[in-house]
Amino acid sequence: MADDPDPRDIAAAWRPERPGKRDAKDIPDALVEPAWGGIRVAVSLTPDKAAVYRAGEELDVLDTLLAALVVAFDAVDAVVTGNLTTKALEDGVGVGPALTKVERPPILIPRAWRKNVKDDPYIQARDFASREDAAAKPVQDALAAGVTHAFVATDLLWLDGMPLGQVPLQERKRLLDGILAPSELVRVTPFVKRSAILTLVTWGQLGFAELSYRAANSRYAAGSEQADWAVSRPPEGPHGPAKGPVPAR
Repeated sequence: MADDPDPRDIAAAWRPERPGKRDAKDIPDALVEPAWGGIRVAVSLTPDKAAVYRAGEELDVLDTLLAALVVAFDAVDAVVTGNLTTKALEDGVGVGPALTKVERPPILIPRAWRKNVKDDPYIQARDFASREDAAAKPVQDALAAGVTHAFVATDLLWLDGMPLGQVPLQERKRLLDGILAPSELVRVTPFVKRSAILTLVTWGQLGFAELSYRAANSRYAAGSEQADWAVSRPPEGPHGPAKGPVPAR
């Protein structure tokens, strides 16, 4: 219909939610995924056009990424949020099917639950937005210089004319899996349950400095603090902290 909202307007108006101040262990029924770094953006999608927005402005991204987004998309229209990042291009990280959702915690990882002072949720929530703002200009400068970035989709806020912000996160992720076909430049982030300790440790070893814990039943808190979202360092393995490099910002 002529008066249907334009997904570009919705993406331009998008304001990201921010992590709250609860400890990761206190997030109910948490879905855990890697923190991809780079910058968070909203992407408007139709079968013939993609546009990327941050803070109300359309970003000048490479045509190859825009073309890849259009090819990957299979719906009428959508607004997808996620990260523009180079991390996904390192050694095929994030390519292929989502990781197994359930694993039995191995008994040889006794330190996986050990608290680290750097996991203080108040510090994480305080620093999250400032670190993201600091990353914005370097990423935009890199894009302008022609550096290839991937888009890693993490959430779905609009689909086929319907807002999804009040739909539970787990259902939004299920719908997201159905509308984007992964490729070299377009990914859908994997996620696991908190019980998948071995996967969480492995993500740390792959160089992910942080993990996001979001409640499966949470709604999207646009422009606000999300009490059901915590950011924490990966758990330690049997030989101590992961030794991988810090993800590219």
